[in-house]
Amino acid sequence: MREEDSESGFSLLEVTVALGVLTIVLGAAVAILNGFQRSSRADEIYAEAARNGRFAISRISEIIRSAGCNPTSLTSVNSATFVSFPNGSGGPSIQLKSDLDGDGRFTSSVSSNSDVIVTSEDVTLQLSGNSLQLTDNTVIGATPVTIAEDIRSVTFTDPDGTGRSIVANLTAMPTGVRWGDPNYIEVQFTSTIRLRNR
Repeated sequence: MREEDSESGFSLLEVTVALGVLTIVLGAAVAILNGFQRSSRADEIYAEAARNGRFAISRISEIIRSAGCNPTSLTSVNSATFVSFPNGSGGPSIQLKSDLDGDGRFTSSVSSNSDVIVTSEDVTLQLSGNSLQLTDNTVIGATPVTIAEDIRSVTFTDPDGTGRSIVANLTAMPTGVRWGDPNYIEVQFTSTIRLRNR
């Protein structure tokens, strides 16, 4: 009597079932990985918009705080209007004046277009498109200097009408991600800024 040949291995049905299970497991792993990547990308976009907004509101605060600077304490300067709103309170621009050299006028400027440190006695902060810009009003035809980009909106208000403090509301958006993208996230900041010498 002859023994039957016995081959060890997998049948076609066993291989098909194993491949099916492996496909399901790999598909679930890829779906989980994609979810983590989307979540990580959304967190990164939010962090970028928040950094952008924090930088912009910090620059706005620094510039507004300097309005009314009067190193010589001239009383004629202290009674001047240091803050005005070209588009009315609640608009996207604000004009700020200081007497940095103590001559009682707001006409001096020692700034250049390559420098955004405020050393002019009359400047305007305004939103132009998605850029927050600083314009030196003491120089005729001065080119505005961009101090922050990817800003969707900004408003400046004087809450009590005294010109002693300004409320800045700013909405920042992420760089490179536009409206309609599922990862588009805006971040809003509000800051109450008291003028340093008022």
